[in-house]
This record gives sequence, C-alpha cells and structure tokens, in this order.
Amino acid sequence: MYRATYKEVETEAKRIANKWRGRVQTVYGIPQGGVPLAVMVANELQLPLIDKPTMGMATLVVDDLIDSGDTMRTYWKQYSCDAAFRKPHSPTMLAPEARVVDDWIAFPWEKNDGAPTDGIVRLLEYIGENPTRDGLLDTPKRVLKAFKEMTSGYDTDVAAILAVSFDVQYDELVVVRNVPFNSLCEHHMLPFTGTATVGYLPRERIVGLSKLARLVDAYANRLQVQERLTKQIADAMLEHIQPLGCGVVVRGHHSCMSCRGVQKQGEMVTSALHGTLRDMPVQRQEFLALAGY
Repeated sequence: MYRATYKEVETEAKRIANKWRGRVQTVYGIPQGGVPLAVMVANELQLPLIDKPTMGMATLVVDDLIDSGDTMRTYWKQYSCDAAFRKPHSPTMLAPEARVVDDWIAFPWEKNDGAPTDGIVRLLEYIGENPTRDGLLDTPKRVLKAFKEMTSGYDTDVAAILAVSFDVQYDELVVVRNVPFNSLCEHHMLPFTGTATVGYLPRERIVGLSKLARLVDAYANRLQVQERLTKQIADAMLEHIQPLGCGVVVRGHHSCMSCRGVQKQGEMVTSALHGTLRDMPVQRQEFLALAGY
C-alpha cells in the first residue's frame, strides 16, 4: 500500500493549479476523494468551489485518483479535468501529467487508511446486511485476507520457480497428472476449481516435480479464465524449461455457471500443446493418453 501524504497531495494540487491558471473559473471535486484535492486547487487559484458542474461554465473537475477512468469519463468531454494520481493502466488522456503509482493508494483524509475493507462494508450494505452485527464485524478483514491469499499468484516469480533444473538424461515424456487448483473467475470473481495435467519432453535437463505443481498455482491464484490459465502454464514451460515439447490439460468446474445464471453443473476441458507434442501425432497421442484421453 502506498500512503500519500498531505505534502505530496499539496504538490500535485499546485501542479494542477499552475496548469489551469487563467483557463477556468470554478473548481469541482468529484465526491468523495476529489473534494479535498479540489479545495486545495481552488484555494491555490483563488476560485470558487462549486457543488455541481454546470454546462457553459469554465469548470475544472478534479479527482484524487484516476484508476479505470469510468468516473472521469462522464466529465472530460464537457469540462476541463485533472487528477493528482493515476495508475499505469489508467487512460492517459484523462490526466496525462498525474503522478503514476502502481499500488493501492491510501490518502491521508481517508478512514482506515483507504483500505479496501470499506468497499466490502458497502457491499454488505448493498445486499441488505448489517455490517455492524456480531457475525459480520470482522468479515471485511477476513474477505480481504482471503482474496489476497487466493490471488497470491500475482506476487509469484514464475522464472524463479522453474530456474532450478537437474542434469538428468531422460528422453521420454514427464507427466504430472491431476494437480488440483483453485482459482477465481475474472468475470464474477467466483471460484472455479479443478485439476491440471502438465507434461513435457526434456531437451537436456529436468525440473523438480513440485515445480510443476507450483507453476499451476502461480497462474491459478489470480483472476482468471480457464483458457488463459491453460495457455499461460504451457507458455511458461516452453519459455523457461525449453523442452522439445510440452502440454497442459485442465479440467475445471465453474461456480459462476453452477450457482448463478444458467445454474448448471458441467466440466470444462481445455488444452495447450507446444513443440513435438503439438506437431508429432504419436507424441501428441501419447501425452493425451497419459492425461486420460
């Protein structure tokens, strides 16, 4: 978590004010985070702070942070817009000179240091629950901890996992079957679980058995779709192990299909093959047979 200080925010407010000085007549801060910044900018420009932007007025709309850009997009074609910070993935045109921070930003005026637990509290209220009742008091913290654990793959160095290899001469397929995994569907953030069968034909060296299981977890413990998960595992093996061939078969059960929407059970099967396992029918069939097909 990146903790922004008042001094840093004041510096960005002065930058924004200097950029728009003489070009705007009023300042509007997007609730809630943009309001403290708007106060600083308005004071620096000695301009009135307004409660609502009005068409026909030269208004500067400011926000503390541009993330996805969805909030600012409702304003930027009609008003002058700027922000103090933005993320690397944020649309550049919304605040091109904003300071880039690739981390969760906590602003000094936010309750609980701007922790994402606030969003979980709002979600509980949205579904009609009382987040202050006994059973839910610590739920936001538990949910946050669980999601951090279930998405630990973002912090995993895949290259480091596959960096250790052994000088063992072996010219047959190495296959690890039915490695269990848990992942989160990126469309609904609901779990999907299953198994992955991972195999490769060594070129000169082999990797440890546990490394292939860790490789599965490295990509499964992220927001995913099964098709990408399958391809990422196979691509990583090709890049870091450099085998003659490699393949992955993933079987998954998706709660985003079973507990919502169509509410049907079903197993999804995906595969990805490289090298000889893709190009040579005999080796392809051998791998698929060992994988259970």
